Amino acid sequence: VKRHVLRRAHRGRYGQGRISCGVKRGGPSARCGAAARDDSKARSRGSRPRCGVGWTGCGCLGPVQAQTADGRPSPALSRFITQVLQQQPALRSAQAQEEAARASLRAAGAPLYNPELGLGAESSDVETRSLGLSQRIDWGDKRGARRQVAEQELAAARAASRRVREALTVEMLGALGNYLTREQAAALAQVRVRFLARSADLAERRYGAGDAARSELDLARLALAEARIKAALADSERAEAEAKLSVLSGRAASEWPGLPAVPPTVPVLETEPLLAQLPALTERRARARAATAGVRLAERQRTADPTVALRAGREGSETLTGLSVSIPLFVRNSHRAEVKAAGARARAREGEREDAYRRARARLDAATRRYQLTRAALRGWEQSGRSTLKTRIALLQRIWTAGEIGTTDYLVQLRQTLDTRLAAVELRGRAWRDWFAWLDAAGRASGWLHGRLEPTP
Repeated sequence: VKRHVLRRAHRGRYGQGRISCGVKRGGPSARCGAAARDDSKARSRGSRPRCGVGWTGCGCLGPVQAQTADGRPSPALSRFITQVLQQQPALRSAQAQEEAARASLRAAGAPLYNPELGLGAESSDVETRSLGLSQRIDWGDKRGARRQVAEQELAAARAASRRVREALTVEMLGALGNYLTREQAAALAQVRVRFLARSADLAERRYGAGDAARSELDLARLALAEARIKAALADSERAEAEAKLSVLSGRAASEWPGLPAVPPTVPVLETEPLLAQLPALTERRARARAATAGVRLAERQRTADPTVALRAGREGSETLTGLSVSIPLFVRNSHRAEVKAAGARARAREGEREDAYRRARARLDAATRRYQLTRAALRGWEQSGRSTLKTRIALLQRIWTAGEIGTTDYLVQLRQTLDTRLAAVELRGRAWRDWFAWLDAAGRASGWLHGRLEPTP
């Protein structure tokens, strides 16, 4: 009876000091509901939500505000990446290299030698005037060999351009995902500060009324100090992620899109078709083929190209006509060393191609397994842990204010609850990082953004 009376007296003394966790048993609080409505209006206007959290709607522990529930990117995300890529110097450089390779192909298809025109005059006892025309002949089809080399170099330049585009796309997606994770972690850190500030205030009033020990008040103050330190660190990490994304995108934060609610499921795709179209491996194959064509070109360079000359003129009153043929003699330099060097370069390129293939296959397999594990953990959290966590803080608050648990137990359990929520945020961010790593390993980042995850046949 005495304990019941003390509890009634306690509720009468601190009835207005109950800590609000921002989540009612029936759903989000009125404040969060208003924020969600404002965020919905902001999205309809094309701007970012007021709270700035891309995955959870607002800083409270409310339900996830999803763009797409099946992991498909939104059209806004695809447009954003496409527009940003057009401004990247690295991509413009790769495109310029591709244009240079295309021009080199046109040059390689042109004839090797131009005709030569010669004029001659001699004044002596007899006046001599002559006109000559000579042409060097591509006897070993060096032009065809040069064209084969240029074709493979162009294929390599195209693959390099795609590789740079894929790398920049993955880098942009990774920076965006990291920013959204850090932003949500910072919001949760501020939630922790608000909870513990109210807890410290109530603990201080309890201590003043003689209902709590000094150790409980000190523990509440220490927990609040720790929460403020973590909030400052979270804000610093968020600012760093924001600065990186701002530099990469060149856009204001209000133009940054969000990501889907959850990453897509692990696609069931054959490994070999993915590797066959991987830009990095395509570039390696083209470089190796170009080196092989270079061996044939070096061999044909050892073939002597004859020069045919035709001359006509007058010597006094006589008419002169002449035909001459000259052939270079590879006596002092047989050009065999060039052939050996070209063969060695071809073998080196082939070895690099094989090594790149092995590494790419291992990387793709590892990325697939890593994403499967992370995605399974995230799915387990979405199915069980998230719904349990929603009511956990409200329950802890009720039993603490009712005096059924002490301040120490309350703070320990509250910290565990908030740490679990933060771990869920980090897990979601890790799932996105692993998904982007899989897209990078499979070379399908651009395809995913445009709804074509499967490789083209």
